[in-house]
Amino acid sequence: MRRVMSVMCLAGVAVAAACSEPTVPDSPLVGSWMAPRENLQPRGSFTTYLGFSNSKFTYVVSNYGLYSGESPGTLSAYTNISGTYQIDGDRLVLTANRIATWDAFYGGREEVEQVNLILFEQARFRIVAGTLVLDYITYPADAAVPTTRSFTRLGLD
Repeated sequence: MRRVMSVMCLAGVAVAAACSEPTVPDSPLVGSWMAPRENLQPRGSFTTYLGFSNSKFTYVVSNYGLYSGESPGTLSAYTNISGTYQIDGDRLVLTANRIATWDAFYGGREEVEQVNLILFEQARFRIVAGTLVLDYITYPADAAVPTTRSFTRLGLD
């Protein structure tokens, strides 16, 4: 009876391991990345963070000093997008499932929306000397425009 219980326990552990979330083995993307701070007009600036871990991603745009009376370092608003990612060669598919936004102008209450959308359409990536370069398509008007965005690795992830 003990042997049967041991086999059943081992089978249960094997099934649980097989059902656990998939990982992205040895992905060069795993870690934290930050784009250079950019200035806004007429005032303020924003930063863009992109993080990857265990087949999940987080993309955060933080706005600072947007409103009259705020110092340049005061957080004014943010958008936090999260979801899963897949890599196929140099192709990168980011599938967002949650968008959280917050803006001090509207009383400071975070709004959360469940979504199913692709971030960075037709994205390809490369990593050169600690810099993640994303090439993707944007639609600033009615036509597709090739776009490139660079992020620097943060810390020793």
